[in-house]
Amino acid sequence: MSDEIREIQHLLSCGDKFSKCSGYSSLLHFQEHATLNASSLRSLSLSSPSIVSSLISDISNPDEEIAAQALKCLGFMIYHPSIVSSLPLDDVNLVLESLPKLITTTKLKSACNLGVWCISVQQLGESLLATHFHSLLLAIVHALDNPMGSLSTTFEATQAVMKLCGQLSKQMRDSSHIWAPPIYRRLLSTDKRERDASERCLLKVKTEVIPPSLDLSKVPKTLSATQYKVVNLQYSHMTSSCTL
Repeated sequence: MSDEIREIQHLLSCGDKFSKCSGYSSLLHFQEHATLNASSLRSLSLSSPSIVSSLISDISNPDEEIAAQALKCLGFMIYHPSIVSSLPLDDVNLVLESLPKLITTTKLKSACNLGVWCISVQQLGESLLATHFHSLLLAIVHALDNPMGSLSTTFEATQAVMKLCGQLSKQMRDSSHIWAPPIYRRLLSTDKRERDASERCLLKVKTEVIPPSLDLSKVPKTLSATQYKVVNLQYSHMTSSCTL
């Protein structure tokens, strides 16, 4: 383990904001360097259990700056394959328990946004994701309809939908009546960016958003008759004119 990593661990273990922020700033820089340096990456992998423990504790910190920095660092730790493979099973489970809880309970817009981003970039094992699928799904749906009205959070949630569709296609197909309606509704948005993001998501996962007839019967409970008609017309146009 490098001296730099030891110093980072020391700073993260301190209770004051200045030390933590300095530690996270150094960690972000070290992570960036590790993508280009094999020795730094090995050092980061060896220290990942203790670092991830600090990150999980701080993503729920009431201080927005600390929480945001911790989430950015966590995103890297669960994205890079070399580091993911070094994480203990208990730590991964704790990450997958903590992120949905954070997303659905935080009052900080940046924390909610970055929490969903972590889900959209993670490269964790499918079996572990499947164990936490229900809570992950509810967190993503919460972010799609986030009460803060953040378009960036909604965008990250559509990215998370695409990510899980690629990792857990069967579970996402079986639950499409839960996560698809919030995306359908955004095809009617007055904001072009929101419409475009929703359309890209639906086209990317169109095999998952054409659910069995039993699940389709549940959609009108969420959409009005007029909205449902418009969505069907727009989606029919999308699927007939675009090919993945």
